Amino acid sequence: MNLSQIEAFCTVADSGSVSEAARQLDCNRTKLSMSIKALEKELSVELFIRSGNQLMLSEAGKAIYRDSQNLLVTEARIRQTCAQVSGDFSAEVWIARDDSLPDELWQSLSPHLNNDFPSTSFNIILASSGDLANLVVTGQVDFAFGVDYERTDDPHVTYQPLGKIRMMSVCGAVHPLSKMRRVTDNDLRHSMQAAMVYLNEKDNPELKPLSIRHVGFSSFDYMLHCILNEDAWGVLPEPLIRHHLRKQELAVIKHTYGLTQEDYCMFTPAGMSEHPAMSWLADKLNEYLFDF
Repeated sequence: MNLSQIEAFCTVADSGSVSEAARQLDCNRTKLSMSIKALEKELSVELFIRSGNQLMLSEAGKAIYRDSQNLLVTEARIRQTCAQVSGDFSAEVWIARDDSLPDELWQSLSPHLNNDFPSTSFNIILASSGDLANLVVTGQVDFAFGVDYERTDDPHVTYQPLGKIRMMSVCGAVHPLSKMRRVTDNDLRHSMQAAMVYLNEKDNPELKPLSIRHVGFSSFDYMLHCILNEDAWGVLPEPLIRHHLRKQELAVIKHTYGLTQEDYCMFTPAGMSEHPAMSWLADKLNEYLFDF
């Protein structure tokens, strides 16, 4: 009995088909059938009840299925431990991100990180765009992804642009600013602004509120909620608000800086080798921004 036979047994049990199991394991169907038969011969039991093209676990198969799964889990854990000890991968990676890209995108990418890089645990936290670089520099996270407002040559952090992201000055569709053919700085200063705030002690003029009256939030999503419900205006990333613009719930303000572009970046500590999972993630985010 060996682990490849146990893996074959569990995969056939889960899929109910030798053909499907062979596809999942990327191996020859005949070879897989021979592994099952060899395991049955060694254990002196039939593990499956064969009915046409379908396979169901026999009583003996049901009895050993849980233990067989545990064997595979133990094997994976041993491999992960050895990979971590040898330094091939970090045991744990902390990632900060802002919410300039939709949550649905991150929810679709996260399972692939766990499945494709099983030797590493990933912790993804939400942070203000203005704090991303500082979180990397101070070692609170290993990598960060988001809109780059820093525009400075910090020797402690590497900025890798993954694509451009359009920032829009918007307000609610019935807001007085939406009816104006030309909006001045003075008009904006006297209208309530939903602004981005951050904890980083370094002054960032890009994120200073323009309006005399403003309320600050650490996330674009909170800003969006305020703009939609509290008669405010603010600067938001296009990927987050496109469907609201299409539904005409938001309007772009006709101001000189109503539409601007910023870099969407990966922030990495200077001199740190890039984790293969972060290279994969950067490629996926680049593809999204390019297609967008």
